[in-house]
Amino acid sequence: MYDRYHMQAQFGKDVLGAVRLQEARAHRQQSKELLESSRHEESAEERRHLQAEARKEIHLYSTLKSSRWTLLSNADNLSPEKAEGLKAILDSHSDLALCYAMKEEMCTLFGLRDPDEARRRWTQWFEGAKASGIPALVRFAELKEKRLDGLVAHARHNISTGRLEGFNNKIKVAKRIGYGYRNEGYFFTLVRYMSIPAVRTQSPKKT
Repeated sequence: MYDRYHMQAQFGKDVLGAVRLQEARAHRQQSKELLESSRHEESAEERRHLQAEARKEIHLYSTLKSSRWTLLSNADNLSPEKAEGLKAILDSHSDLALCYAMKEEMCTLFGLRDPDEARRRWTQWFEGAKASGIPALVRFAELKEKRLDGLVAHARHNISTGRLEGFNNKIKVAKRIGYGYRNEGYFFTLVRYMSIPAVRTQSPKKT
C-alpha cells in the first residue's frame, strides 16, 4: 500500500522498531559487562562507579523498551512531558534520531500534490536513507524505491483507505464482543446493519 497509514506503520515496525530494540539490547549487554567488571574490581570506589554506570545502562534500556508509541506518534501530538522524553532519547541515540527524522520527513511527502515534485522529493528521500548506512533504514528504502511510481501516483490521486480500515475494525470488534457467531447469516446481517449511517436526533427537551 502507498498511503501514509501503511507506510508509516511499516516504517515504525521495520525501521524504528528494529533500531530501537537494537539500541536497547546494546544497553542491556553493556550493563552486564559493567556488572561483571565490578565483581572483579578490588577498589571499592571503582566498583561503585561501575555499578552506577550499569544502572544507567539499565535505565536507558528500560526507557527505550517503553518508548515504542512515543517514537511512532506524530511530534505535534506529544505532551510536553513525552516530547521532553523523546528529545532525551534522540539526543543520546544518533541512529534512532536519524530514523525518526526520516520518518517525520516521509510523512510530509504524503502532503505533496504535484507528481513531479513528489518524484523528486521521494527520490531524494530514498537516496538519503540509503546513504545513512543504517541496515534497517537501507533495506526499507531499497524495498520502497521499487514502488516509486505508486508513491508518485498518491500525489495525483489522494486516496486513503482510512474509512475502510475503520469499518474493518468495527467488524472485528463486533465479532470479538459476540465471542464469534455460529450463524453466519446473522453475523452478515449485523455487518450490514452497522454500515447504515447513524441517524442523529435531537434529544427531547425537558419540561
